[in-house]
Amino acid sequence: MRRLALSLCLAVGLFTTGASAQHLGMKGLFCTNGGQPNEEGIYKLHNFSTTPGTVEVVLVAYNWTHEWIKGLPKLSMTYNGVVPGPQIDANVGDHIIVHFYNFTGEDTTVHWHGMELPATMDGSHISQPAVPKFGGYFKYEFDALRAATYWYHPHVNTRWQVERGLYGSFLVHDPAENTKLSLPAKERTLFLDDILLDSFLALQPQWPATPIDRALEQLNGREGSHLLLNGQTSRTINMTAGVPERWRIINSSNARFQRFCIQGHTLYQIGGDGGLLSAPLAKQPIGKVLDLSHSPPKLISDPDRNLGILLGPGERAEVVFTPLASGSVTVEWHDLHRGRHSLVQNGSNWMIGHLHADGESQELPLFTANVAAGQNPQTWIPPQSLRPVTPIAVDGNTPLLMVMLGHGLPDAQGEVPMFAAMKNGAPLPFPKVTSADAMKVKVGDTRIWMVMNMGGADHPFHAHGWFFQPLALMYQDDNDPTKNKMVPFPTREWKDTIIIPKRPGAKGSSRTMLRAAVKFDDTGRVGQVYADGKTPTATKSGGWLFHCHIMEHSAKGMMSFFEVVP
Repeated sequence: MRRLALSLCLAVGLFTTGASAQHLGMKGLFCTNGGQPNEEGIYKLHNFSTTPGTVEVVLVAYNWTHEWIKGLPKLSMTYNGVVPGPQIDANVGDHIIVHFYNFTGEDTTVHWHGMELPATMDGSHISQPAVPKFGGYFKYEFDALRAATYWYHPHVNTRWQVERGLYGSFLVHDPAENTKLSLPAKERTLFLDDILLDSFLALQPQWPATPIDRALEQLNGREGSHLLLNGQTSRTINMTAGVPERWRIINSSNARFQRFCIQGHTLYQIGGDGGLLSAPLAKQPIGKVLDLSHSPPKLISDPDRNLGILLGPGERAEVVFTPLASGSVTVEWHDLHRGRHSLVQNGSNWMIGHLHADGESQELPLFTANVAAGQNPQTWIPPQSLRPVTPIAVDGNTPLLMVMLGHGLPDAQGEVPMFAAMKNGAPLPFPKVTSADAMKVKVGDTRIWMVMNMGGADHPFHAHGWFFQPLALMYQDDNDPTKNKMVPFPTREWKDTIIIPKRPGAKGSSRTMLRAAVKFDDTGRVGQVYADGKTPTATKSGGWLFHCHIMEHSAKGMMSFFEVVP
């Protein structure tokens, strides 16, 4: 296998400047579907192993062209020449070996988002040394411990490398569980994303040139001008009336919150980040309401977050959809009042405000399904219970892991300082966090993530290495106690990424807090989770990251890490 991988990747180094026929031939070798994507644009990665229970694949990052808009090829960054990168499929319990080669002109890593794996395999920039550009190699090796929908992406210059195409799916299946619960056999992997193009349909630069535009992109994140399904605009899929499909949906956007529905249909959410929920959730379509703050009043998408499916950047959902009649149905994106900022610059002084039009954009088509007539179409009824999720036992004495998400004012160049921790009452952006500052836990410890959103915008909090169980959101306003409330979560589930809504009141006197239980159980990776010191070596991880998954926020310092020590 190693010799094969080396010969394949040597060919990659040659054909990146060679003919497209060679490129297509390589896709044929790498992918189980012969160098052609399935209907929704997903390639499958070929398993070269002949050992039962082992999945061994070759993943190669290199620059190639991609058509975000069909018929308009643009230079991009790819895994194995395609966007999204090819899907890795495994069964729970399989041993995974990934031979990763980096033929791009930038150092990179592969982070296996959500996977419970050894610390040195996590792929963050503090868990492993970066894989060098122009031919670097790293062997990722771990076990698939939990059936769920995962994805992979870089953790070096993440926002820019993902924007240009470096992301892919990783599905861990449990066939026995699927059969027991009579889950739909038809599955689709759907990356919801966007791309920011200029008026010439070229990729916008990494950061805007003017200080005010630069600061706004850092505050609000990079939202694209074109919505993408599996790396391309205006995709259409084909379905059959009465045939339920299981959609594995991944929000790979830099900053866009993907909120969607299908009018006239109920979507059943059966899974999230960590696999199946304890019980399904019936999600109704998003309607329109009158916003009375306008004169005259304006129709906007209903702000009720229980309607439709809502995924922050990095989150996943497993959804079952059954079209009931032939024809065409549209999956609609709806805007969300998530706390987008406005900004005024007066010399060297800045004033941050709240964008009045936040949440008021018109709904947009994400993609269309053409539904053929079926025989005896029927609505799929989910089982009353899915996968048991045993609660993590916590009480008032359970120690806290405190996280504080916030930002300061832009400087004269439009750079916005952001942080996920504080020290002696002062913000502590990630580059300044040392091993002495990092929170420390031991294997077997139970903790409560207490994540405080001190800002006026929603933040999707992501923790590496361990899933957690969300308990409740708490809203506190020192000036207006009528806003104080605690909102429990509707079902028990495992999460690694979760939206923490903006504070309910004024800066400095209000906050929103997530309480989530986490147990640092190393079953399946005994002796492999220790990480400390921030700086990784070839044999030791520097820590486990946590950060906001709006990629511009983590890039500007809304990130920190914890250590697992003996």
